[in-house]
Amino acid sequence: MDGPTTRKPAVAGQFYPRVPDELRALVRGYLELTDTQAAPDAVAALVAPHAGYMYSGPTAGQAFARVKGKKPRRVVLLGVSHRYHFEGASVYQGGGFDTPLGAFPIDDAFAADLARKTDSGSAEPHLLEHSLEVQLPFVAEAIGEVPIVPILLGSTPDGQHARLGETLARMTDETDLVIASTDLSHYLPEEEANQIDKVSLDTVLSQDWRAFAEGIANGTCSMCGAAAVVVAMTYALERGAKSWALLDYRTSAETSGDYDRVVGYGAISMERAA
Repeated sequence: MDGPTTRKPAVAGQFYPRVPDELRALVRGYLELTDTQAAPDAVAALVAPHAGYMYSGPTAGQAFARVKGKKPRRVVLLGVSHRYHFEGASVYQGGGFDTPLGAFPIDDAFAADLARKTDSGSAEPHLLEHSLEVQLPFVAEAIGEVPIVPILLGSTPDGQHARLGETLARMTDETDLVIASTDLSHYLPEEEANQIDKVSLDTVLSQDWRAFAEGIANGTCSMCGAAAVVVAMTYALERGAKSWALLDYRTSAETSGDYDRVVGYGAISMERAA
């Protein structure tokens, strides 16, 4: 991909509605049908799901309800590429991300600086990737238009991701928001999914990224965006956000009625103590 360009939506009309009014009403519904109270100034980082909204939208609504009204200088989006395998990070630079609810500009100076520090690779993995895109309609409704820094990762979690979280913490301020995009276990029977998802979520909430990375490596934990979650974990701790809470957990069975092959979804908020 040569030069700055505006990334067009890849999954509008598939993962979420393409028509702006329909999409806006759907996302607002998810944000309003929640018992999560907003605490926008406390939240440093969120973990939110990235499936089709009919499955994961209620869980995403719980996450973004917590930051409703937040006024960050920028939002850093973290995900793991589903189509490309690569080491390190791919930081999208220049242009912006278009959505049915409007375009989000890239924080050019921040993205360029981060790209240099991470030896960022090609931006091509971003073009068809859904994990960051599906967060943006929720950002639009909970926060509004704000500069973004889209980052895709391409490997299982390890020390490089912990270091990236620490780097981000040094580059940001307390107004900024980091969002790690991930689903939990995939295509297990409901009971088995509930068991492994509990271990995964509890391990993240322990605030021990090494234990979480080890759990991913040995199969006791399961998250497709585990590397992004490790970045968010170390970022939050470096920013002094040590009050973490599970806001929601559910599986696709609630929508599909299929309890034999489910996908798990969780929402976590990483916050500074009041």
